[in-house]
Formats: sequence, structure tokens, C-alpha cells
Amino acid sequence: MRFALSEEQEAFRDTARRFLSERVHLREQIAMPGAHDASLWKEIVELGWLGLEDATFVEAALLAEEAGRALLPGPFTATLIAIEALRSAGATLPEGACAVALDSTDVRFVRNRLRGRIAAVPCAEAAVTLLVAATTPDGPAAFEVAASEATIEPIESADLTRPAARVTFDGAKVRQRFDGLDAMIDRARVLTAADAIGGGAKALEMAVAYAKDRVQFDRPIGSFQAVKHRAADGWRALESARVATWYAAWTIANDADDASTAARAAKAMAGDAFARCAADSIQIHGGIGFTWEHDAHLYYRRALADQATLGDATRQREAIASNVFANA
Repeated sequence: MRFALSEEQEAFRDTARRFLSERVHLREQIAMPGAHDASLWKEIVELGWLGLEDATFVEAALLAEEAGRALLPGPFTATLIAIEALRSAGATLPEGACAVALDSTDVRFVRNRLRGRIAAVPCAEAAVTLLVAATTPDGPAAFEVAASEATIEPIESADLTRPAARVTFDGAKVRQRFDGLDAMIDRARVLTAADAIGGGAKALEMAVAYAKDRVQFDRPIGSFQAVKHRAADGWRALESARVATWYAAWTIANDADDASTAARAAKAMAGDAFARCAADSIQIHGGIGFTWEHDAHLYYRRALADQATLGDATRQREAIASNVFANA
């Protein structure tokens, strides 16, 4: 199989990259309530990025990658996940910003109402719609519910670009119920992996650019073997994860039998690659990389959040191994 984008996909990606590079202003936007820039959101909606027509899941993954590269603050990626998850269920797509918690086990569906509490939901403060998982007498399912039906309390969050909130349901009415939770989670894993790929690529680019300019002992630090090896290892991990993520997106777009395994593999590889590249970026930048003024720590914060979302690499690999042995 040839892992390459079509000319149309490359043009679509380049357009998204140019727009986000011009419109994302991290420091201004993370200071806004919920890190949600309403004017930028309006422009994104007008571009048609939420609910792409005549597009496959691969294009959605490309958007998530570019959003990750720009470290786009606010609920865009969560909304994209919700839209693609609901699209897979053939449901009516939500309007407005969304927050997603598909791996929660603390919410119950009792007598046609949701009850329980989720400790931390990214972007819940800015959301109009919530897509959450809950236990039912028939097993776990996903539910769409208006954010106004829940009590949302902002909490301290490691990822400043996606502030988290505690979400409590006390008899919340649901709009729609979906039993295809596993398929929704697979899509969320791939879009989270794509976000991580974009973030990791930008973190590594920042580090390489700095290593070319920073001079010590009359030489650019990028000429030192230890720095070159660190950057090269990060690039190798990132490119391997990118191929895994694109393949996972393709399997979902084409209903392949190995879609779930591919989604888990992409999530594991991309999460680890992003964390590695973000950490190495801080190290290569040296003293300035540890300061509040530099953006390196913002990428590292996002990396830790992406890594933990829907289960870390260890959890994904254990699930893949269990499936392999079960079918051996």
C-alpha cells in the first residue's frame, strides 16, 4: 500500500496550515474563558471544517493534525471527534462546540436519565453539546446531551490550551443514545493520534531551527552528535507514528477489518512520539525551553494530555496483545 496524499488532500492540508498559522495566537487565546476564541470559531465554521461534505475520515484526520501542529486552543478537536463519532452512527450532527468523554466509567444511564460525575472533561466550559459514555443495563453506550443539562465546574488543567472542567449529571435528559461506542472510540483515538502527530512535528521543527541558530564553542549546537541523535530519534518515532495514523484513518474510511487494532496502534505510537519530541524540544532549547515565555512547555502539556486521553500506550498495546492471543 502506498501511503501518500492526493494532490487535493495536500492542497487541503496546506490551506488549513496557512490559515491556522495566521489566526492562532496562543498567548491571547489561552487567556480567554475556556481558551475559546469566538471570532476564530466563527471563521472555522464558515470554512466548513465542522461537518466536511464529500470528504472521508482521512480529511478529518488531516484537519486534526494541522490543529495539533498549531496547538489550536479550545474545543475544535473535541468537536471534530464528536462530529465524526456521530457521523459513524448515522446521527444528526450537533451544532456548536462539543466536549467529549468516551472513556468514562463513572456515569450511569438510569431511568432514561444520566447520573454521575466525570472528574475532568477538556473544553467542557466552552461546549454546547456533550458526548459521553455511560454504563447501562445492556452494557456501555454513548449519549449526546446538552451541556446545559450538566453542572460544569472549571478545574486546574495541565493543558492550558484545553481547560478542563468537572462535569456532574443529576438526572440529565439525553438527546440521542448510541450503542456503537467502540467504533466511536476508534475514531476518537485516530483523531487524537493525528493531533499528537501535528504537535510533535511542530515541537521538533522548533527544536531543529533553534539548534541551527544557537552557537556554543563557535559551532551551532545542531552540529553536536548528542543533539543530532536526539533530533533524529524523535523524527524516526514521529514518522513511524504518522504512517500508523494515516493507515488507521484509511482503515476507518474504508471499513477495514483491522480498523480497531490500527486505531489503537496509532494512538500508542503517536502519543509516545509527541511526548518524546516535546520533551526533547525543551532539552534542545536549553534554559529558554524551561521558561514560561517560550511555547515549548505548551506543547509538552498538550503531549501529556494526548498521551493520557482514551488510554496511554501501555493500555493500547495490552489491548492489542489480548486481541491477538484471543484470536490465535
